[in-house]
Amino acid sequence: MKTVDGETEKARWLEQVASLEEANTELSAALQELRAYYEDLLSSLQDSVIILDPEGRIVLLNQAAEELTGFSGSQVAGRPVGDIFPPPAPLASLVAKTADQGRSHADFDATMTRADGTRLYVSAVASLVSNPRGESRGVVLVLRDLSRVRDLEEQVRRSERLAGLGVLAAGVAHEVRNPLVGVRAAAQLMEREPGFPTHLQEFTGIIIRQVDRLNRIVDGLLAFAGGRPLRRRPCNVNQIVDEALRLEESALQAGGVGVVRKYDPEVPVVAGDPDRLLQVFLNLVRNGAEAMAGAGGELAVRTRFERLAPQCGGRAAAVVEIRDRGPGIPPEVQQQLFNPFFTTKDGGTGLGLPISMRIVEEHGGAVEVQSQMGQGTTFRVLLPLAMDDQGTRA
Repeated sequence: MKTVDGETEKARWLEQVASLEEANTELSAALQELRAYYEDLLSSLQDSVIILDPEGRIVLLNQAAEELTGFSGSQVAGRPVGDIFPPPAPLASLVAKTADQGRSHADFDATMTRADGTRLYVSAVASLVSNPRGESRGVVLVLRDLSRVRDLEEQVRRSERLAGLGVLAAGVAHEVRNPLVGVRAAAQLMEREPGFPTHLQEFTGIIIRQVDRLNRIVDGLLAFAGGRPLRRRPCNVNQIVDEALRLEESALQAGGVGVVRKYDPEVPVVAGDPDRLLQVFLNLVRNGAEAMAGAGGELAVRTRFERLAPQCGGRAAAVVEIRDRGPGIPPEVQQQLFNPFFTTKDGGTGLGLPISMRIVEEHGGAVEVQSQMGQGTTFRVLLPLAMDDQGTRA
């Protein structure tokens, strides 16, 4: 009888073990499913999420955070946030304050440096994660890239500034031109006077040359002011860019500059003034060639189609990129490139790029510059596509 009871007890025990194993399997599957759900949830977020433990060490980055920071999760797991984003980035101090004070902190004007050294403007919000007993389980740091917003704000400010300068420039140019004509004519009449001392002709020659230079500046001011309305018609940016390269072919060859063309034949037409756009691309091609003057190099010209361009009000755009292999432009110079009369060239007027930007903005487009020291410079021109009467792309 004891044997029967023992067998019964053993069977009951085995049944309980099997039941526990089944429950454990179901629990593991549920946990895995829950983990996968939260991983999918994090990866689907557009904002960058960085999860940290109570000591401020990085536990997890979602996909958006990896793209924003340039670091992979495996690269930074277990490392203090201050090591990855050292001062002057305020992220470590933001996390520390949140952990110490037990409440959220935010900085909507923060900066950080990506893995590749690029500096970004971000908004940062650090929030405490607690268990049901109120004990800290770590901090969640949410970042949002504000670089594009900053760029658009700067573009608006620059456009407003240039518009005001354009009005001033037009007024000054008209007032200056007439006296210049008189000064030049007087110098020429002096040279023609019988008995005019030969040794003084050197000085009248200087007067005439300097007046001519001032006239070129006045012409530039009038072009900058946008005195002539655009004569829009559907035009092909590939053809306009190629014409600019043909016109500059001799100068490019003389400087030992080779050209690489990468045109997208499917780029739709834009509604533009081909003569004014040609002026833009001529200026950018010359600038690229001059950046490699004496050393030679490669000028790469690429066109492509961008379906959604925030710089053009969210419309589709044709993009022209002109990249040189020159020494690059320092950041402090990049900030002033489109300011009238700012130039780094001997004898330059400092009006070429401001006029180019003015022309592109009159077309509803934008000009951007990207440069790294020792690696060259890329100018990007974005032009909205032509639309038909129904507002669709032509």
